[in-house]
Amino acid sequence: MYRCYSSAIPKGQRRAAHGFVCGGGSLRAARLAEFASEIRKKGLLLKEQQNIWKGFQFQGRYFATKFGPGVLLALLAVAFMANMTAGKAHAAALTRTYTVVSGDTLSALASEFGVSVSDLVSANGIANPNLIYVGQTLTIPDGSSHGSSGDSTLHGSYTDMIHQVFGPYGDQAVRVAMCESSMNPNAYNGVLGAAGLFQIIPGTFASTSYAGQNVYDPATNIKAAHEIFARDGYSWREWACQP
Repeated sequence: MYRCYSSAIPKGQRRAAHGFVCGGGSLRAARLAEFASEIRKKGLLLKEQQNIWKGFQFQGRYFATKFGPGVLLALLAVAFMANMTAGKAHAAALTRTYTVVSGDTLSALASEFGVSVSDLVSANGIANPNLIYVGQTLTIPDGSSHGSSGDSTLHGSYTDMIHQVFGPYGDQAVRVAMCESSMNPNAYNGVLGAAGLFQIIPGTFASTSYAGQNVYDPATNIKAAHEIFARDGYSWREWACQP
């Protein structure tokens, strides 16, 4: 008499098992029980592996949700603060201020801060460069434009460059330069030592913020001449030629 122990096998696998576990006798019953036990173990192992994998997936999502954006936001915040600090430092370097005290003059301040008088006048809207007040706050512009080769922002002919620097006084300045040097940047007066387009004498040139630079450089000579012109109250009193 044969008996089938398929009821001991998981439902989904009974058909496959019938071919070799259905029969009679205690030996076959033992083998059937052993086979069913192995199937259950494998099923439990597979289920455990699936649970572990799901756990990894959950932990990964949890980490990405809780830590990923937080770390990213922290890095962005650090970068933003560093950029803001650098920007403020750069702005401070370009927009220095100074409070006038007794005895100050624009020419002395220009020399101290390495800028030109004309730059100070322009940056602060000063009508009379010979008149500043104690307690007055001055904006000190960036002096980096005073390179060894003059102001690279000037362009065109010497006449154009003079108009760019002297603005509304350009026509007067052109006439003075034409009279002084015939618009020759290499002109030199051996008696006074006057040099350049505006024939600036050494002592006067040394009193400008361009001292130490090349007086024969057209841009430097024009800017120095404008600085002298501005500090003299926009007058041509230091030149023999008048407009």
